[in-house]
Amino acid sequence: MNDNKKILTYCPNFYKIINFKPISYDELTDKLIRMYKEYIFRVDLNNELDIEKIKNLDEALSKYIDDYIFRKELKKEILLVKVKNDCKDILKFFIDKIISIFNKYKESSTRVIYISRWI
Repeated sequence: MNDNKKILTYCPNFYKIINFKPISYDELTDKLIRMYKEYIFRVDLNNELDIEKIKNLDEALSKYIDDYIFRKELKKEILLVKVKNDCKDILKFFIDKIISIFNKYKESSTRVIYISRWI
């Protein structure tokens, strides 16, 4: 099996993500999808940490597409990210931030329980 097919086995939401059509003035979503495609096809398949990252990234961008609240949160948070001058790999830096934001969102959303009350 070639590397691209093996990578796609770790990214079950790949086609859903790359075929997503954002609204016309949403440039950030296009950039996130481009970063996703570029990053997953350059990882080292022998490195378990890289494989885990692409799985998390795939899950995060799938959530980004499906969940409006997470999309709004990620857009807000990603615009606040500051990149240092000595950063060697900006793409990896942003991917790590996306995963970090997703993990924080997942923690906070699973702890909040909405109880509706009917009168």
